[in-house]
Amino acid sequence: MKGITLGMSLLLLGSSSVALAEGDDADVRSAVDPIIESLMQEQSIPGMAVAVVRPQGARILNYGVADRDDGTPVDGDTLFEIGSLSKTFTAALASLAVVEGKLDLEAPVSRYLPELEGSAFDEISGRNLGTHTTGGLPLFVPDEVTDRDSLMAWYRQWQPTEPIGESRTYSNLGIGLLGLEAAASLDQAFVPAVQARVLEPLGLAHTFYDVPDAQMAHYAMGEDKQGQPVRVSPGVLDDEAYGIKTTAGDLARLVQANLGLLEIDDDLQRAIDATRHGHVQVGEMTQDLIWEQYPLPVSLDTLLAGNGYDMILKPNKAEAIEPSQSSQVQAPRDDVWVNKTGSTNGFGGYVVLVPGKQVGLVMLANRNYPNEARVKAAYEMLSKLDVIDASSAVE
Repeated sequence: MKGITLGMSLLLLGSSSVALAEGDDADVRSAVDPIIESLMQEQSIPGMAVAVVRPQGARILNYGVADRDDGTPVDGDTLFEIGSLSKTFTAALASLAVVEGKLDLEAPVSRYLPELEGSAFDEISGRNLGTHTTGGLPLFVPDEVTDRDSLMAWYRQWQPTEPIGESRTYSNLGIGLLGLEAAASLDQAFVPAVQARVLEPLGLAHTFYDVPDAQMAHYAMGEDKQGQPVRVSPGVLDDEAYGIKTTAGDLARLVQANLGLLEIDDDLQRAIDATRHGHVQVGEMTQDLIWEQYPLPVSLDTLLAGNGYDMILKPNKAEAIEPSQSSQVQAPRDDVWVNKTGSTNGFGGYVVLVPGKQVGLVMLANRNYPNEARVKAAYEMLSKLDVIDASSAVE
């Protein structure tokens, strides 16, 4: 592809000195390079970073440019906006508060946010927030909400439009409120709580809510669907719902933690594992705490439907899983495909976990492009790497 430059860097597995062998490296490149290069050409993506995580190590592959105007190549320090992938960090903080005995996800949200006493949130739980089953909270923060006071005033007057716990409606307002609830239970502000309790223990030194001046040279320039340069604007609940900027290497560490491939504190490991417990069934998709999972083998059509815009933009019937998978002592399922998409106006990301194989995939791009293209590329790459058997998952 004209204008594409390819660079790679090796991310070692935790503190281990294990690296990918030459044959393993060639295997990764032959599976990933042609698919990503084709994807970038088809979707007019300036640059991408891809991480392939396996037990023997994690390979970071960099493609194209971080800024089309100045031609800066994507490298291991390039920061991408990850949009709703930020929600997985919010879920991890809430789950850690549960492990520490500070937060009860079954309790009414108003227990931890007294400003909401007497509102619908006397009946809505933290679990409802983290599984998008609040009864119809909208996706976006309303324009009239400009600060904490107007946000809480809006929540106080809001009324569910769907049965609580029985309908899934994807919402930044829901996960945003979960972040506020978790931080309140820990008696901390949200961003410092995530930084101290999640980011730093995971060793994520290049993950930011606000990019420091010293890192701005590494911050990629996004492109919207019309090809215009754009970066995310500050907004209410942006930190909790969509505000992180990070590298493929740092996200690979989050993937490794989810796959049990990092040495981290037991409480944090339990919390991260618990974010992948299934709570409600939505068609063929199981809704975890923000993460979404599908039993293997899974067809491409099933994944496309689960990550499609009808699932994001419309209410979908949800059924509680009985018995719940949410026991703190129960390990999450490993015979599943776990995923999450994330977008801002100028960036598009996708993360896949296949716990049973201890394999994960990170895809970051500095252009907002369709979820369908992300899912197809990931499915093809993991098939070529023999992580999934696409032939046994025909609809």
